Amino acid sequence: MSEPVPVLLMANFADRIGGGEESFLELVRGIDRRRFAPHVHVPSEGDMAIELRRIGVPIAVRYLPAVRPWTMLAGGWAAHDLRALLSAWRIRLVHSHGTRAALYAGLAARRSRIPVIWHVRIVDPDPWLDGLLLRASSAVVANSAAAAGRFRGRSAASTKVHVVPNGVDLDRFRPGAADPELKKAIGLPPESPVVVYIGRLEHGKGPDLFLQAARAVRQALPQTSFLLVGDGPMRAALKADAHDGSLCAAFVGHQPDPLPFLRMAAAVVVPSRQEAFGRVLIEAMAAEVPVVATRVGGIPEVCVDGRTGLLVPPGDPVTLAGAIVNTLTEPDATRARVRAATADVRARFSLGLHVERTQALYSTILTPGPADATRN
Repeated sequence: MSEPVPVLLMANFADRIGGGEESFLELVRGIDRRRFAPHVHVPSEGDMAIELRRIGVPIAVRYLPAVRPWTMLAGGWAAHDLRALLSAWRIRLVHSHGTRAALYAGLAARRSRIPVIWHVRIVDPDPWLDGLLLRASSAVVANSAAAAGRFRGRSAASTKVHVVPNGVDLDRFRPGAADPELKKAIGLPPESPVVVYIGRLEHGKGPDLFLQAARAVRQALPQTSFLLVGDGPMRAALKADAHDGSLCAAFVGHQPDPLPFLRMAAAVVVPSRQEAFGRVLIEAMAAEVPVVATRVGGIPEVCVDGRTGLLVPPGDPVTLAGAIVNTLTEPDATRARVRAATADVRARFSLGLHVERTQALYSTILTPGPADATRN
């Protein structure tokens, strides 16, 4: 039996900021160690390094300077250091997550002709780097067709860009009963239905729209309470807005495990103004929680309006509130959507399928032959 192929996966952030980092960690956990030997690069110490050590993979903590004219010297040293790391670990493939990692991976791996995969989880194009990195990469992985669309019109996109949706660990996100003690600890009324937001508290994710919709929901269903799980630059302003007495809302900050909060949810809401995928949707769907979301980016690829959830236009808290009220007051239709959503997650978004597709791309790139023409 041949030795597993050493692969370097490069994390975008040092901390578990959002769904992209969770997807990264699940890929590292799921890789078949008989075929590939994962090694990981992280930009600094933090939650990611702690969890990766717990998983038991070799990690290197190496700072990657921001790409600016005045950091060129530091960037050159970082690329040299990364090149030495590739040699020391005998890496045969680099899987970089994020633009900065892809740039340094391309610089470090080019001389050794080590192929680089660039993993894209953002819809917005980078006019300065997209063309350069597309040419420098052996392949690009986009987590949705919406994310892949940022390369539309570029000549190499048709052969290099591959859509590999995120996956969810179905064993981890099994449905279950809510923990009444957790609800009590948070300070929410024990009998109230809880509508949950999970994500970064930033403008693009729409937590302010969530609170605006929450006020309209409370007018129709006064017993409803609301929970925001996550952290970010809007937290202080959102808390000030929510605590004016018209809402029953709680904030619990970032939580490494969303499952306890999913299990207490009567509905999960994703009110994003922009979204490449919406990982929390497949987590909620796997846990048999009804979902309401905005029709933006990759969300319609994940959730089918009227069949596996309810989708509304972005930036419209009134319509969003109506979809939440419908979810809470029409139990038969909601249960039907939940059943369809759970089946859909198992068919299209399992972690096993995600890992299998990623490893198939690894094998294709590493196979000698015509594919060599696309390598660095």
